[in-house]
Amino acid sequence: MIILIFLVIIPLFSQTPVRIMGGEIDYLFNERLTSAEILALRRGEVVCNSIGKLKYSRINDIPEARQLISAVKRVNPNHLAEIIKILPYQKYEKLTDIVSAMLKDEESYTKVPFYIDDDEEIVYLYADAKIQNIEKIGGKEIITERFLMKPLDYFTGRIESVKFGTYYFYQMQNLNRVRYKTFLSAVGKGKMIAVISIFRYGDNWIIYALGGVDIIKLPFIDKRIDRAFYNRIKAFCLFTFEKLEESVSEDEES
Repeated sequence: MIILIFLVIIPLFSQTPVRIMGGEIDYLFNERLTSAEILALRRGEVVCNSIGKLKYSRINDIPEARQLISAVKRVNPNHLAEIIKILPYQKYEKLTDIVSAMLKDEESYTKVPFYIDDDEEIVYLYADAKIQNIEKIGGKEIITERFLMKPLDYFTGRIESVKFGTYYFYQMQNLNRVRYKTFLSAVGKGKMIAVISIFRYGDNWIIYALGGVDIIKLPFIDKRIDRAFYNRIKAFCLFTFEKLEESVSEDEES
């Protein structure tokens, strides 16, 4: 199946415009970032694309993104979604602390609805999520968690995160094969990945994320999983940034 590359600019309930110079944009992103997307980012919107392959990503090979790029290269997914958002550093000084706490609360994702398919069947980001183990190795935190992600079956995920200074990196990867309706192997071990890099650049925070999966080609489910996966990324995006805005508002009130 040829994966169409399409654009979704997601308006949030609360948007914070940013000032970022053309030279800064050129350092961070390549020519695939369109003029419309640049305007959307400056308005404080989220830019989300289904890009199919890593070679179609908009991020440049900069030091701040190399950990993320290397992780995705190792998986080499055939379905890949890209999320970009820019926030001003001022007002969001505690951004990495807030996001770190949010992303560790995987069980809250069981409350996030999204459309699984064009027939508007609603499911949740995860039907079930339970932490099995948490350990810290140096500056890295590792969480092992069991997930149910419909229309796929249960799988175990390894979540790694590291935070130092104004840099934060998050990675989730499956530790076992993921089956479709318990009997068909749809995703191989280590072939599903979500990565997020957050770093300060100038007067702004850059939030860049990739979510990908290397799905075994099964003609009768491939398109459905592709749509479900992309809709899942959009739901995750909306949920994360809405929670971020709520956390910042609560800090301002206290």
